[in-house]
Amino acid sequence: MLNAVEIFPWNKNFESGIEIIDTQHKQLVNLLNVLVSHLAFQSEAPEITKVFDELKAYTAYHFTTEEKIWHEHFRNDSWEEWHKKGHEDFIAKVLEIKGSELHKNPDVVIEEIVSFLTHWLAMHIIESDKRMAKVVLALPSGMSLEECKAIANHEMEGATRVLIETVMGMYDTLAHRTIQMTREISRRIKAEQDLQASQIELIRLRDEAVAANVAKSTFLANMSHELRTPLNGIMGMINFAQQRLTDATGSEQLEKAKHAADHLLAVINDILDISKIEANKLTLEATNFKLASVMESINSMVGYKARAKSLGFVIDVPAELLNQPLLGDPLRLGQILMNLTGNAVKFTGQGEVKVAIRELENTPSHIAFRVEVKDSGIGVPQEAQSLLFSSFQQADVSTTRKYGGTGLGLAICKQLVQLMGGEIGMLSVPDLGSTFWFEVQLPKGVDDFATEEQRFFESAEEILIAEFSGSQILVAEDDEINQEVARCLLEDVGFVIDMANDGQQAIEFAKQKDYALILMDMQMPNVSGVDASIAIRNGQSRNHSTPILAMTANAFAEDRSICLEAGMNDHIAKPVVPEHLYVTILKWLRAKL
Repeated sequence: MLNAVEIFPWNKNFESGIEIIDTQHKQLVNLLNVLVSHLAFQSEAPEITKVFDELKAYTAYHFTTEEKIWHEHFRNDSWEEWHKKGHEDFIAKVLEIKGSELHKNPDVVIEEIVSFLTHWLAMHIIESDKRMAKVVLALPSGMSLEECKAIANHEMEGATRVLIETVMGMYDTLAHRTIQMTREISRRIKAEQDLQASQIELIRLRDEAVAANVAKSTFLANMSHELRTPLNGIMGMINFAQQRLTDATGSEQLEKAKHAADHLLAVINDILDISKIEANKLTLEATNFKLASVMESINSMVGYKARAKSLGFVIDVPAELLNQPLLGDPLRLGQILMNLTGNAVKFTGQGEVKVAIRELENTPSHIAFRVEVKDSGIGVPQEAQSLLFSSFQQADVSTTRKYGGTGLGLAICKQLVQLMGGEIGMLSVPDLGSTFWFEVQLPKGVDDFATEEQRFFESAEEILIAEFSGSQILVAEDDEINQEVARCLLEDVGFVIDMANDGQQAIEFAKQKDYALILMDMQMPNVSGVDASIAIRNGQSRNHSTPILAMTANAFAEDRSICLEAGMNDHIAKPVVPEHLYVTILKWLRAKL
């Protein structure tokens, strides 16, 4: 096929170790490459009927082959039923997409197939098939099935990391292809700018580059949604279990699981931030805050990690600077500090980490200050220092590196500091430690705002078991685990919940009953949350003026804009932070009074 390319190349992350299974999986990866190549380069579209024929042949031959292998070794075991259910879900999804193809543009159908297959490759082949193959390959050693399953589970604890690495590999390939085509455009313009034929070629290449970039952004947004949606369920269930569990050992295990989920969320957020930076869509808020609240969070979230390693953790900020009202983005400022201090603790084995902030300039309108994060850790080699603030760069790039990380944090810090009009840098001596610093200038904020705002934030939950207990809320959410998370969060503060499984059900509920507030997911089957909100706002319900809040894993700025344009009032990103949810709900319930 013209312009075909292995955008998702087969690699060891997909290999199960059983040759016949891997050979059949490769056929699915090849089909995915053909479809994405078409979307990226606008080449001749494959015939949809043939695509479905290939998927049908894959299910008929591969599923039979694979299930026979698993049945020989997992006969009547729960893993066999779990895996077979995955195959049934695959067939059901393909039939669902095929059932709607006559009403959709062929490219839309192909996009749906691509989105589904990427999810299948990552979650089923990497997570499920590899796990079962490890058991099959271990059984000849003489161990029992349960012993082999336990070993497979232990070895697959890093599956989430493999998933992220696979996603980033796909992302890197798309980005690299975009750069290649952009360079080709520049060379053609310079060499053939006076020829009409070359102009036509350049336009074609330009369109290919745009299509590749759109495919990259669409893929990244889809993967973000696919990762954040289950993560919302994981983090929600952990929170509920922590509230109800009294066993000390279980509580400690849940806390470890929470830290792992927090780390995964941080990785996902880093990927999203990098994509926003590349698209020039990363923006800063302008709200009143004080450095005191930012530093309190740093001490709480990073200080305990330092103390767990028996490190000193010192925050040195003059009281007058801590309590000076400022106007800026406290979350992004905290993100910079969290990254720098987190790195300092990670790379320091003994001694201390010190955060010092000093005033550089103080005028009636603004304050400039310098932040230094100093550690007594391993330092950074001279040859690596110039690359540290670039995307995907790390001081240790070996595959056996001790400290891990995505290589995105410092690049994001640099972009955020520059958006604030400042600069960032570092000084380091190997084995003697490092000092990372940045300087910014922020306008002065309004005094006495913090007390009332903080009191409102801290007491939102109580204001809701006091002023709005018994109020009826409609929740539209198609994921069962996230339904349970939402129900628990809302019923805990006294709300009465009606649960809609998709946008169409939400519209029907809204026609029949008055609600105090509606929480709406964006991506749902049958009718999306966006279309459902438009229908409700257009008078097809009794709730045309009821506050509608998006509660969704779609976390890009344009997603928020789409929600507002559809008539929604606000946007809550998943994974949901309970305090943020309660504050936002309280804000709009009071606004309705």
